[in-house]
Amino acid sequence: MISDEIITKVLNEIDADELINLTADLVRINSVWDPAAGTNEQEIAEYVFKWAQQQGFEAQMDQAAPGRPNVILTSSFEPGKRTLMFEGHTDVVTPGDLSAWNYDPFGAQIAGRRMYGRGTNDTKGNLAAMLSAMAALKKSGIRLSGKIIGGVLCDEEDQMLGVRDFIQRGHADTITGAIICEPEDGFICITQKGALRARFTITGKMSHGAMPLAGLNPAPAVALLIQRLHKLEQATVKASGRDEFLGWPSFTPTVIQAPASGAPQLNVMPGEAQLLVDIRTIPKQSHPEITRQLKDLTGKIQKQVRRDYEAYDKILTVQRNSDLNLAQEILTDRPCTLTDRSDPIVQAAHWATLQLTGKEPEYAGVPGATDGTFLRSLKNIPIVTLGAGDRFVPHQVDEWVDLDQLIETAKIYALTALHYLYPENNT
Repeated sequence: MISDEIITKVLNEIDADELINLTADLVRINSVWDPAAGTNEQEIAEYVFKWAQQQGFEAQMDQAAPGRPNVILTSSFEPGKRTLMFEGHTDVVTPGDLSAWNYDPFGAQIAGRRMYGRGTNDTKGNLAAMLSAMAALKKSGIRLSGKIIGGVLCDEEDQMLGVRDFIQRGHADTITGAIICEPEDGFICITQKGALRARFTITGKMSHGAMPLAGLNPAPAVALLIQRLHKLEQATVKASGRDEFLGWPSFTPTVIQAPASGAPQLNVMPGEAQLLVDIRTIPKQSHPEITRQLKDLTGKIQKQVRRDYEAYDKILTVQRNSDLNLAQEILTDRPCTLTDRSDPIVQAAHWATLQLTGKEPEYAGVPGATDGTFLRSLKNIPIVTLGAGDRFVPHQVDEWVDLDQLIETAKIYALTALHYLYPENNT
C-alpha cells in the first residue's frame, strides 16, 4: 500500500509555476512542419533535450527525418519487471489564418486561468505535464523499481514518423505500459478508433465540355462510388452497432478532385478524377475485411459504369471506347486499440485519478488515432490516453488549455507512474 506520506512527497515536487512556464516556452516555439516556411520540430527538440540534461535525465536525440528529431528521456530505478512510457509529441498543426485569432498563436498568453496558443491543448501542455511528472518523481527520491521512458516524438499530426522511428530503433522493446499524453479532458481512454484511408482513381478520357462524346467522363463513377460507400457504411453500422466509447464506424468521402491534377476548367471534361475516403473503425470491425470490401466495390463499380456507357452509346448510336478504369489503394492502415480495464496501466491511472480527485474516474475512447496506435498494434503495448484539455478544442482558432486542469494532470501522471512502478506492484 502506498502511504499518504509518499503520495504527498511526490505531489509536493510538482511546481505549478514551473509547469506553466515550461508549457509557455514550448508553445512559443513554432513547431509546425512547414518546409516552405522553414519551421519544423528541430528547435523544440533541442529545447527539451537541454532541459532533460539539466534535470539529470539520460537523454538522446534521434533524427526520424531531416529537421524532425525524437528526444528520448530515461529515468532508471531499482531493477523491476515494468517499464512505463510517457509519450507526447512536439509538432503542432498550422494556425491557419492569423487574422482569425484573438491571441498570438505562438504567444502563450494567459487570460484568467487559460493559456492560449497553438499546442496549448494539443499537446504541448500535456508534454510539459509529463516532463514535470518525470522530474517530480526523480526529485522526490521515492524508492521505485523499473524504468520510465519519456518519448518526445515528432510528426504525430501527419504520418507518425516519430513513433515508427522510435519503434524501429528498439526503444519500445522493453515497455510494458504507456500513457499517451493527449487532451482528453481527464477521461481515462482505453480504446481508440482505427483509421483506414483509401484513394480511388477513376481514369476516363479528357474532352471538350461541348463535345463530351469525344471523351469518357469519370464523374458517373465518382457519384456511384460515393453512393455505394454510404450503403457500405449503413451495412457496417447495422452489423457492428455503436461502440460504448467510440460511437459509430464511418466511411467518409473527404476529397473529390477532378481533374486529379492541374487546373480545373468549366469547358473541359476531366480525364481523371480522385476520391479520398477517411474510414474510421471500431474494435468489432476487421481491417482486412474492409480492404477486401473496397477492392470488391472497385471492381463492381468499374463494370457497372462501363455497362452503363455501352448501353447509353447504343441509344445515341455512337461508338467509343468505354474502358473507364477504376483503381483503389490503401494510404493508411491504423488498427483500433483496446486495453482491458484489468491491465496494470489502466489500474494505475484509475488509482491516480481517484486519489487526486476523490471521484471515480470516467472512461472514454479516442475518436482519432494517436502515436499509441503504433505502440499497441506493432509492439502490443497496453496504452491509456489521458490528459488535460477540452477534447473539441484541438486544431481550432484560439486553442487553449485550462491551467488548473493542466496542473492536476501533471499530478495524475506522477501518481500513475508511482503506482505502476511501486516495488510492491512491480515484482
